Amino acid sequence: MRLLPVAIVLLLSSSTVRAQNAPNTAQSPPNIRADELHNYESCTFDDGLQIARIDSLPPGVQQRTINTTQGPKIIQMLAGRRIMFAYGVGGDFFANVKPELLPADTWAVEKRDLLDELAVMVTSEHDILPNKNLPDTIHGLEVHGLDRTELKGGTLGIYLLFDNTRHIATSVYLLNQQPLTRRFQTIEQYNDLRARFLATYTGCIAQNQSLQTPAKKDGR
Repeated sequence: MRLLPVAIVLLLSSSTVRAQNAPNTAQSPPNIRADELHNYESCTFDDGLQIARIDSLPPGVQQRTINTTQGPKIIQMLAGRRIMFAYGVGGDFFANVKPELLPADTWAVEKRDLLDELAVMVTSEHDILPNKNLPDTIHGLEVHGLDRTELKGGTLGIYLLFDNTRHIATSVYLLNQQPLTRRFQTIEQYNDLRARFLATYTGCIAQNQSLQTPAKKDGR
């Protein structure tokens, strides 16, 4: 299995399937806490990177399929976004970020399956390595990821950010760009941009969460 085809499938469609084809499982209403994903949608960067596009899950889509060492697994979603980041207006996309609100009762299992999918990618390619220099958390979000060792293919890095309190799993796809216009020309420069993106973005999420006013019990 090649990383690039897997990443492209994840990038474009995330292997989503319609909810009417899903097995009957008890879930909270899809939009019960979807407003928590707004914390992922309003971040600014000091190097010209900006949010270029935001999409919600299509109506009726509440699950997607991933590949693990145990075969295909289903990820149930209460809500989700696709947030595209680019350098400058009309620039090539640098990051495709997908925060997904998952059910609390299946959080532990789905988190394990998402991590297992990373393990499959690492074992399938000789030029893909897990990032072992990551701290356990960045601004309160548990972080895991992998990168290519060379600037080739459409996706250079895939990272998972876990908010274990709010049950939000965020998949971050760091994208290659046209060599003449991209902001990095060496793998070291890519690594620097990746580290800056993860630090800035997680810091922005944490700040947005700290500013969010909890709803009062009487609804006022």
